Amino acid sequence: MIRLSGEGMKNIHMKRIVFGIFLVLSFLSNLHAQFDAQSSQYMHNAPGFNPAAVGETGMLDVTGQHRLQWIGMPNGGSTTVFNINSPLNILGRKHGIGINFINDQVGLFVNQQVHLQYAFKFRVGKGTLNIGPQIGFLSIGFRGDSVRGPLVPTGEYHDIQNDPAIPASLVEGFALDMSLGGWYTQQDFYAGISYSHFNQPVIEWTDQHEYRPASTLYITSGYSKTLNNPKYVFKPSMLLKTDFTTYKLDLSALMYVNNQYWGGLTYRHGDAAVILAGINIGNGLSIGYSFDIPVSQMIRATWSSHEVMLSYEIDIKTGDSSRRKKYKSIRIL
Repeated sequence: MIRLSGEGMKNIHMKRIVFGIFLVLSFLSNLHAQFDAQSSQYMHNAPGFNPAAVGETGMLDVTGQHRLQWIGMPNGGSTTVFNINSPLNILGRKHGIGINFINDQVGLFVNQQVHLQYAFKFRVGKGTLNIGPQIGFLSIGFRGDSVRGPLVPTGEYHDIQNDPAIPASLVEGFALDMSLGGWYTQQDFYAGISYSHFNQPVIEWTDQHEYRPASTLYITSGYSKTLNNPKYVFKPSMLLKTDFTTYKLDLSALMYVNNQYWGGLTYRHGDAAVILAGINIGNGLSIGYSFDIPVSQMIRATWSSHEVMLSYEIDIKTGDSSRRKKYKSIRIL
């Protein structure tokens, strides 16, 4: 038999209390979500949050990302993002099309999305401006049956087990969802802005329970600077996300070597420091990895996150899967 010390029992009890408080604060009727799926390698999959970026690499681009969030934290969650996009030429005009899939599981929530994406491209001064919408469906479920059980405490001030504001069973719903984005490139510079869920979808679970995904504004920008030694390319970038109540800001700096290897750091304000690395394997195939180290005092350092990115690009005109020239790619892999 394994016996726990008084300190060990205290830690378990505190975890249950914290988990219970988290449920009470999070699962009220008319619940509003904060942000969509988190990605530390946002610079490698811009269409994942901005539909206007589809077709920007000039090649058929297939990118998948899988993230394990807060390892060691109960119900920390996982996220999978899969995007296929390509340039399109119609009557001499340039366009971009794509499809984006998201499967995001955090806590007791399951968020699944599928969207069709489109971008219309036209010249503006010395650069190119893309305007693009995306339209699709999102399905959001809540495992209400997991809230009630022996591991969930009944507090002195709140009875979670019998709270009518918390669904008692698994509930699911879906709604039409639309987003809009803009993307501008000029030589080695890019900037983008997008607004998700602008139609303000409502997921109706029951007569008493509904879910409202928060509309989120994304602002991103990046630059590519070839150093004196041309085999080194320095690429800073940033991503700001806000629902006009709170915000997240990622500041990143990557160094590319021989257009084959890359590594760098990201600081997510008040949240995490991120280590990134990757390699262009060849024949259009590349793989990236990121490791999040939490800096928030609310999250233990052991609750880290891991993310893997796999990307494949092929020239749909020639069938060549070699990488593109750096001045044409927002990713410069």
